[in-house]
Amino acid sequence: MKILNAEQLRIVDQETIQKEGINSWELMERASNIATYAILNDFVDLIKELPIVVVCGKGNNGGDGLAIARQLRESGYDVEVRLLYADQYSPDNLLNQEKLDDIKFFGLKDDLDFSMEGFLIDCLFGYGLNTALGEEWTSVISQMNDFQGVVVSIDMPSGLMLESTGKFEGNIVRASKVYTFQCPKLSLLLPDNAVFVGDFEILDIGLNENSILEQQTEYKYVESDMLDILVRSRSRFSHKGTYGHIALIGGSLGKMGAVLMSSKAALRSGCGLITAYIPRCGYNILQIGFPEAMVMLDSGEEEIKDFNIGFDYSAYGVGIGMGKDEETSRGFGIWLQSLDENTKLLLDADALNILSENEQLLKFLPKNSILTPHPKELSRLIGEWENDLDKLNKAKDFTREYQVVLVIKGANTAVINPNGEIFFNSTGNAGMATGGTGDVLTGVITSLLGQGYDALDAAVLGVFIHGAAGDYAKGWVGEISLIAGDLIDYLPSAFMDLEKLN
Repeated sequence: MKILNAEQLRIVDQETIQKEGINSWELMERASNIATYAILNDFVDLIKELPIVVVCGKGNNGGDGLAIARQLRESGYDVEVRLLYADQYSPDNLLNQEKLDDIKFFGLKDDLDFSMEGFLIDCLFGYGLNTALGEEWTSVISQMNDFQGVVVSIDMPSGLMLESTGKFEGNIVRASKVYTFQCPKLSLLLPDNAVFVGDFEILDIGLNENSILEQQTEYKYVESDMLDILVRSRSRFSHKGTYGHIALIGGSLGKMGAVLMSSKAALRSGCGLITAYIPRCGYNILQIGFPEAMVMLDSGEEEIKDFNIGFDYSAYGVGIGMGKDEETSRGFGIWLQSLDENTKLLLDADALNILSENEQLLKFLPKNSILTPHPKELSRLIGEWENDLDKLNKAKDFTREYQVVLVIKGANTAVINPNGEIFFNSTGNAGMATGGTGDVLTGVITSLLGQGYDALDAAVLGVFIHGAAGDYAKGWVGEISLIAGDLIDYLPSAFMDLEKLN
């Protein structure tokens, strides 16, 4: 799914109107109907008991709010409508005013006198806002943010621009949920904006698909319908050698669980064979804990030193639980420089930390290597950033310079390829913010690499599957109790979901 900017959305809106032979008000009515249905579906029990207030601006987002208020009233709900007083309104806003009685107008300095509890629908500004709100909006936005009930925003939290971070902006509505039309907006996906976007849902309002396809963008939002064609069916005559033999290199005293979990995740993700290359202290742990894996021992007792693993593997995943002891760092550097340019490689955890401390090694990365940093590891690689947009730009520069695929882990994990495209993931939840989930991801993606997927496909598919397994696990254990091992248990469910779509 494409992530479009404001101008592209305006084009798609207009082309939808032209090609369907409808007017802009009819498109607004369609969108408002879908939003009203979503609100009723998600909050019907709440709004049965609590008062509803819709706060509307002077433009088309305000027109959406007026239509939603009318539709809720027609469904039997008691809805209070607050409309910003203005000298001029959009034509569709005016038309919806004519269809609605009992509108209460307000000015920027007025006391909105909200109920102490209830349900507030924010329709002040949509995707068209192109500048931060000034101080004159502070009173209105503050009153909305002080509201003690549930706040939902239609299309965007008012005050948040489409491609911006609001980290230092006070005049932005803090929405419990955002119902955004047709496609996700970049600002909804950025960690800096988390306080303004409790959750969001994409509402398909039937905008013209051909028009959307014609829009060029480097930003994509990954959902299952993009990935079902990637999942490969298996031949009846295949064997374990058909699906690759991967090597996972890592582990150190006290951190062998990382390799154990990564190995389990790799085999659950479909590779035929796996060898865990580990220090000697981990031998019993791997052989007893996961007999399906083969084990190769380094000469080091408590950490890897030699990296004497050979070059016969279909893919390598390196760094999990490895540590960055001086001998480990030296051995890793020598091994990295010995790799063929066509080696399929994933680097995580301490492999990335060693790279950041020895930047001269970056030039030895095989083309399309996959790097999977968490935020701290990323900052060591690309430097500190001012905000999330700056982070993405620096990450794009890094991928272009070194011709690698970068997986920036977090909510809506971003996968960046060397030509600057960014793929934001749609699966996963906050329960996955726990030790070991990154090790599981390393196993999943390395497994896909070993099966012959190219680097970008392996990264995008692996991140999606990893998050989907986390969502399954959340359904059984909740977010608080979720641990990394739960993801491995639900990898089969995540893969089967995509297989059903194929």
